[in-house]
Formats: sequence, C-alpha cells, structure tokens
Amino acid sequence: MTTLEEMGIVMRAVPGPRAGVHEVADWYSRKAHLLDRLAGDLAGTEAVRMHRQAVLARRRAAKLMSPS
Repeated sequence: MTTLEEMGIVMRAVPGPRAGVHEVADWYSRKAHLLDRLAGDLAGTEAVRMHRQAVLARRRAAKLMSPS
C-alpha cells in the first residue's frame, strides 16, 4: 500500500460522533502509524514533528483504552 492510499483510508475512517471508544482508539492507532510512515519519508524538523504527532496519537489511543 502506498502512503497516499494509507492517507485516504485513515481520512475516510475518521470516527463519527456516535463511534465507540474502541473505534476511536483504533483510528488514533492507524493515524499514528501513518504519521510515522510520513515521518520516515521526511527529514529534519518535519520528521521530528510527525514523530511527535504519532506519539501523541498513540497516547490518546492508550488513554481511551485504559480503565477510568
């Protein structure tokens, strides 16, 4: 799968307002994977920024899945 295809999949999979916690967490995980992939194609500050966004997306997914 190309990066462009993956971007399309992630964008079309944005959870709606009635989405369950698992669906939202899964989407954040997919987003993190995409951001890491994009960062791998970049260099310098843009790559660092993408990696940081991936970390934040993974944290959000983990927080959603953790017991309250």
